[in-house]
Amino acid sequence: MMLCSADMPSYTFAMKAQKILKARGYLCEIKRNTSSAESGCGYYISVSGNCSEIKDILESYSVPFEKMRKESEDEQKYN
Repeated sequence: MMLCSADMPSYTFAMKAQKILKARGYLCEIKRNTSSAESGCGYYISVSGNCSEIKDILESYSVPFEKMRKESEDEQKYN
């Protein structure tokens, strides 16, 4: 299963994104970036699902995000 992660501009927006995505049946977690974030607040969301669908959902609710990327489950285990 593919995981999609998106850097968030604030913890508040990460919470809003999590609530919206969970209501639509996506598994979603808020995680802390282990390395110093170049942008954003240092938090990101990790979501099981298709990145383009997740991007569309967040944009339809005007939830900003910094950068979205695809990751495999193995990559997520080490973050």
